[in-house]
Amino acid sequence: MIHSFELFNPISSEDMQQLFSKYGIRVNKYRYIRAAVKELNKELKNNYPAYAIVRIWEDKYLDGIWYFQFKVDAVKVLNRGAITDEDYELIELDIRKFLSGHFGYSYYFDYHTLTRVDYRIDVEVPNPQHRELLFHLLEKYTSKYAYKEKIKWGKDENDNPVKYETSQYHKCNSTELFIYSKEDERIAKGEPIESYDENIIRYELRLRNSHLNSMKREDKGGKGRAKQLQTYFSKQLMKEYMIKHVLPIVHTGDYYKISEAEKIISNSSFSRRKKESIRKFLVMISNGNIDTPLKKLKEEGGISRPTYRQYLQDLASLGINPILIPKNFSTENYTSFPSFLKNPFKT
Repeated sequence: MIHSFELFNPISSEDMQQLFSKYGIRVNKYRYIRAAVKELNKELKNNYPAYAIVRIWEDKYLDGIWYFQFKVDAVKVLNRGAITDEDYELIELDIRKFLSGHFGYSYYFDYHTLTRVDYRIDVEVPNPQHRELLFHLLEKYTSKYAYKEKIKWGKDENDNPVKYETSQYHKCNSTELFIYSKEDERIAKGEPIESYDENIIRYELRLRNSHLNSMKREDKGGKGRAKQLQTYFSKQLMKEYMIKHVLPIVHTGDYYKISEAEKIISNSSFSRRKKESIRKFLVMISNGNIDTPLKKLKEEGGISRPTYRQYLQDLASLGINPILIPKNFSTENYTSFPSFLKNPFKT
């Protein structure tokens, strides 16, 4: 359900100093507070591996008031992958212990503000061949949906360019979708692979502060949803978000080669004309990507957006993903791939 989240709290200048002093860090030694925070995180990781300080800053108008923003990894807190709504109390208790251990009291939690939530669906794909095939198929997905653009390149911790090979990344200012191999992420970061990371493909939806702010509103599409951890600690709410933000990108239906998809279409109750149109639709996507039918001119076989949506619905009703497995696809690791791959994403 939930992976990690960020909270921030107002704290006194005395508590801010105490936080750094606990780890022997002299803030005045650093020109910028973020440099001191970076050093603080190195020490914090050894004692509280599930926690990280995002930033600390001083209020511009209220004297003696600072703000403390921190990240919590719920999976590391509980040391397991499966998290349910009932685990909220355990998470809150751990945060209160963290606050008490640094400030001597935990009531700061009562005044927290949620600034980010990362939801996740973890799916086990034991076969490495299937994992490799899946990420190749993800390349065919849309380059843009609901303002989220597909990002092909990123930067590593040293700001060097890195191509996303075992992940798929879509982002906008308010939400981000990250589909990735959890094992490969651990290896890339030099971290141990936990038992709950093995063979896992993670579908992670990140709700950023601007989105949480818009959901807090009572007007303009807002839900009046409080920026509190307990409000978003909900499997039902996570499912609603996944259906709205993830499903339109990854689609339903399993992956087939064209020969297998043709058999299913042929045995359907669709008219002969509809069957032929759906087949052409699949081939057009296979020769380009899922956006190709909308980009082509009508005389080149392009279709209108309503027809496009209808064909996607037709394929979903047959359990066929619009992305086909290439007929003669091979890689450095495998000379051939199966004719069928079950879609790991299920809400």
